[in-house]
Amino acid sequence: MVSSSAPVTQHPLNPLNLPPIATIGKSLIVTGDTMKFNFGLLKLHPERMVDFESLRVNDFDIEDLFIKQGWKRYFD
Repeated sequence: MVSSSAPVTQHPLNPLNLPPIATIGKSLIVTGDTMKFNFGLLKLHPERMVDFESLRVNDFDIEDLFIKQGWKRYFD
């Protein structure tokens, strides 16, 4: 069986073909900085230790992500 559909090309900057957030040349629509969220789905674990060194040793180096987003202070 031969498929007649054209081959799918991937854009190198958008390999998952996600929809655009903004389009160049178009006006942006400001929607605010809030969203609907079911707070019952949150599971907070206060006072739990995060061992960045142990994570790094196990090839899961995420500390820099927290530093760049300004979240590291929450883990000190």
